[in-house]
Amino acid sequence: MKITLSILLFVLTLSISAQTIMTQTTTTNTPANNGVNINMNMGEGTSIKMNMGNTQQQTTTQTTIITNRAPQTAVVYVTGYSGKVGCTPPVSEQRFNQMINSVKNQSFSDDKQRVTKQIVKSNCMTVDQLVDLLNEFSFDDGKLDTAKFAYNYIYDVENYFKVFDVFSFSSSGEELEQYINDRN
Repeated sequence: MKITLSILLFVLTLSISAQTIMTQTTTTNTPANNGVNINMNMGEGTSIKMNMGNTQQQTTTQTTIITNRAPQTAVVYVTGYSGKVGCTPPVSEQRFNQMINSVKNQSFSDDKQRVTKQIVKSNCMTVDQLVDLLNEFSFDDGKLDTAKFAYNYIYDVENYFKVFDVFSFSSSGEELEQYINDRN
């Protein structure tokens, strides 16, 4: 006959930083069938009986950690945009106005391009902000070179098609399209 004794020693539930930790320990005692029985008759009414047996004991501890994470809500920086995000967060309109004024204050195209690249490299921007910066350039070559450079620093990457409208020549748009296709 098997006798099982289960003892629940403790159950601990603890919530720490969105985790539930539960530990349960169970001890089971089972008599073994390897006992020894000794019967001795010594005559004249004297007898000795001895029963020796083992009990096997098994202790099992189980720890379960359950991670309870609150649902993450996505922050939308471009109204209606839910596509691929290249960087986050884009600069605020106030900060962007300071940046575009810095580009406007440059007299030469090379200087505008240098300042624009530095601004783009240091900040995440939306496509609309980039278009505004590119419109400060007079020639397609500066616009194209800066548009290629800016591709990695744009929040709403799937809106990049808007950049094609800044070019005067279709060949500039085709070259930008080839550049994007080669990257993806």
